Amino acid sequence: MRRHGFFWLLATCCLAPLPPAHAATSQPEAIEVHAARPVTVQSYQAVARVFRRFNAFPEQDRANLSLHVLGRLQPEDAPLKASGLHLQTKSGPIPLFNADNDELTVPLTKALWEENPPLMANLTSDEFIVFTFQVAVATPQPDHFTDAEARHWLRQLNNCMEDVVGVIVAFMLPDAHRLIVSVAPHSRLEAIKNDQPQLLLDNQSDTPQTFVFRPQDYPRDTLFRSTKAFNQVLIKIPLDPHASMKRKSH
Repeated sequence: MRRHGFFWLLATCCLAPLPPAHAATSQPEAIEVHAARPVTVQSYQAVARVFRRFNAFPEQDRANLSLHVLGRLQPEDAPLKASGLHLQTKSGPIPLFNADNDELTVPLTKALWEENPPLMANLTSDEFIVFTFQVAVATPQPDHFTDAEARHWLRQLNNCMEDVVGVIVAFMLPDAHRLIVSVAPHSRLEAIKNDQPQLLLDNQSDTPQTFVFRPQDYPRDTLFRSTKAFNQVLIKIPLDPHASMKRKSH
């Protein structure tokens, strides 16, 4: 059983391509068959349902956790904004990308749910969008967290999966065991036990670097501390769920 509840909801939205266009004559306009143009890739409800389901989890299971979906335009591996992904609503288009990163931004409103507008993207016949899922942690302190806090966050994600697929089925799924800490440029990540620091990552570069670890591998009461605020802290989702969007068949 490899279906991870709310992650699987969007992963199953992989769409069939449109039937091939009829070949044109030797006219120059034939090149337009392969040009990027706005096409339907999905419906609003199919995507919003994933975020609504996460937000419906019990507060104790999702406190300090947030779901993030990142997209890239393939096969050129371009930023999500290059796809022009948007909602085509009755009031006009609503972009669904963050201009500064690859995050999918889906407004969750009752009006949009009732309207259920199509998701549109500027795709050529061979292009598609690949999405990956992340669960981010809002750490109480910007530059450190304890072993107890880390283990609690992992239990929360496991509980979220149980909320979706049930205790019996979740028993057969792999648990979340690892945290991904994005260490800021020119800072050090250390594990401190009994006032004795253990260097985990020394980031001497000008860009963030990630350190992936199992809190269970460190003694109880360990403090994980960075010399600068964390760039990001994520929970590694088991099985690395992902999904694709392409032209929706007519």
